[in-house]
Amino acid sequence: MLDKHEDTLFEKGFLHYFSNLRDTSTRHLLFLFLVSHICVVTNASSSFDLNYIQLFKTLDSVRTKLQGSIAEVLKTVPGLPKDWLTLGRLCSPRVLFYFEQRPPVLDENLKSLQHLMEDQIYRLLRKCRVITNVCTNSLFAIPSNQEFVFFKPRQQDRFTFLLELLNDTFEIGNECPSDFREFLSQHIILAQTEGFSDNVGRHVGLSIFVLPPARVWFDAAFKLFDFFTNSPANSLKGFQLLRSILDVEGQFSEARCLKVLPLALAAYQENLPSHYSSQYHENKKTQAKALLSSHGRGPAVQKFLGRLDTECDRFWRNGRRMCEFPSIIGNPCIQPVHRVHAEENSDSKLPVLPHMSGVRYVSACSCGRRQANREDPYDVEYANYGFYRLNEEECCGRLRHVTFPIFKPSSDHFEPANLKGASKSMHFARDVEKLITGTEDLSLGPDENEFPALSVDHLSQVAADDHEESQTSLGKGEATEAIDEDNIMEIAGTHELPAVSTKDFSTTEYLPCMLHVNSPSGILPRYSSWSLVCLGSSSLYSHNAGLSDQPGFLAGSGFLLPWDIPVRLQHNESNGLDGRRAHNLGYSGKGKRVKQGQHEFTVKIFIGVEYECPRGHRFMSSSPGRILKATGAGLVKDSAQLITQNDVPLYLPCPCPYNRGGKALIAQLMRLHVVTPKAAVHVTIDPKVRPAPPPCPEFVTGFTEPIQLSPSSYWILRFPYVYEDENQIYTHPKENARAAQHGYLLKGTCGVMEFANE
Repeated sequence: MLDKHEDTLFEKGFLHYFSNLRDTSTRHLLFLFLVSHICVVTNASSSFDLNYIQLFKTLDSVRTKLQGSIAEVLKTVPGLPKDWLTLGRLCSPRVLFYFEQRPPVLDENLKSLQHLMEDQIYRLLRKCRVITNVCTNSLFAIPSNQEFVFFKPRQQDRFTFLLELLNDTFEIGNECPSDFREFLSQHIILAQTEGFSDNVGRHVGLSIFVLPPARVWFDAAFKLFDFFTNSPANSLKGFQLLRSILDVEGQFSEARCLKVLPLALAAYQENLPSHYSSQYHENKKTQAKALLSSHGRGPAVQKFLGRLDTECDRFWRNGRRMCEFPSIIGNPCIQPVHRVHAEENSDSKLPVLPHMSGVRYVSACSCGRRQANREDPYDVEYANYGFYRLNEEECCGRLRHVTFPIFKPSSDHFEPANLKGASKSMHFARDVEKLITGTEDLSLGPDENEFPALSVDHLSQVAADDHEESQTSLGKGEATEAIDEDNIMEIAGTHELPAVSTKDFSTTEYLPCMLHVNSPSGILPRYSSWSLVCLGSSSLYSHNAGLSDQPGFLAGSGFLLPWDIPVRLQHNESNGLDGRRAHNLGYSGKGKRVKQGQHEFTVKIFIGVEYECPRGHRFMSSSPGRILKATGAGLVKDSAQLITQNDVPLYLPCPCPYNRGGKALIAQLMRLHVVTPKAAVHVTIDPKVRPAPPPCPEFVTGFTEPIQLSPSSYWILRFPYVYEDENQIYTHPKENARAAQHGYLLKGTCGVMEFANE
């Protein structure tokens, strides 16, 4: 039985289990007094157990309370005698007392001792009003002129005693007459013949004694047993009374816990803010439960802990819950529970408020010249577009911008495209060419709905007259001859942005995420997550002073890396391009002439990949995974070769001065600085970003051809703050140790091509 109730013992304790067990056993005893004519009460010793008195009084009180309910159960038994239904039992059962231990007296004195014990028990039961003159009003009766006390004749263990008692009663395997059988048989014979009439006094009525058929007795016994076994403790007043009398420890525990419960609730409500998170709520509940557990006593503690939990939850949900909707970064909203839009199908009583986590980051604008506080983003549009558009009004709004391909609706009715059937196995090269076949928005020209932008023609004609120091060094003397033939970049032909039209793009459906290599063709996003801005002439950057107008850079890191590219310029003779033409294109004719129509020269470009951490600290990278550290005189010993020819990590641990001894913040690649040379070549950029390990797609700008940057200019490409495809949003990694291996800017971002012919 203990194995069966092991879970109850473990969860609620022994007192709770023992109270239930005692309640069940007492119900079964009452059942026996209702369906029996004779009951034998055993005593483990040779003296009367006084605990029986309280048990008999309890059974009598409960029987009186359950009289009506017992009658209702007996009404369902067919053929039940009327007297049984009226009395609720067969009779007032006769109780006999059996003592398992024999007192230390001689055999000839044992009978007199039994009589003395009978007198003592009778006076005790009458004094305690367990029995009365009218046996019908009592739980049981004892005979007035017959023996009802029996002492066991010899010492033996209890198991053997019970077995022999059973055998003696039913005459099983015992041919010798038994003293106890003779003692019991006189009462049985009287019950079968005359019945019991144990009333005392002159003016008492006849006693009711019913001897029903076996079929009726078994039918009534089964129904009563089910009634006493399966009725809940709080279903009837009689069972409630039984529980309160027997479970003294439980009653004390209930009273004690009921007194402590208000104190625990007050401890929970102490110093609570107007609204708070579920974690704070659980912490306060834990404190309140600890108080209740320490001051509460007994088996009721578990029940009152459940009540305390319910009361605390009700108090928290009644206008004190925090929204806790996670931002893109994962920070919970600290506003009260609310609606974001008035038309949401939620509780109309909730206020309409925007999500706000209270966390702010420091970020620079698209050009990097101004830093501002960034609210923790809850949507990709604010993270990649809205924040920078707000800052453009005060900083880089007047600069030249490149307009990236975006969706242009043909009417006021448009909707996001359904991407459920989009395949993830499409290849970049073919699909992007199909995706961008032509649109006026793909040009670098201005848009009436955008800030002033730079057109294709203007991009190739940036003035560089104030650039005193030429950044194109032609091959001279030994330096020219030392150029490795294998490393020479041949530039033949010209590359321009294609002429485009809008007929191949949807004007009613837009891409609900960012463009990537697996995006379906013919659909564009509503806004661009990228930004390309021209700060002005290349003379704005000094390789000795570094980035003097860019705030937030760590000491020694605000410098660009030089990139020297040996190139070979080829011209067709039919075009009439000779050495004099090359001179007019921006470089001297001192370059080494290798073959007819070819010239070799070196192009110097300045490039910087800039990282930015949430606190606004910025730094450049000298090579993939390494932070740039220039000398005190501003000397940069590294070149951009490793940056341009390898994948660049998208995330790096930031060397913030506030993170020493703690967890470092993660800095993200946010800008690409390019200072183009004053030469007859175009520097091109074609960024592709994979922000997470495969199968993450590669995100692109949307142009079919690399973007050509005008000569002698300072350009800054801003990358998206977060990346989003059809399935998820990609943010910075959680583990600093593996941040550098999480995402990459793929190699091939920067290139060089010949200046367009006029």
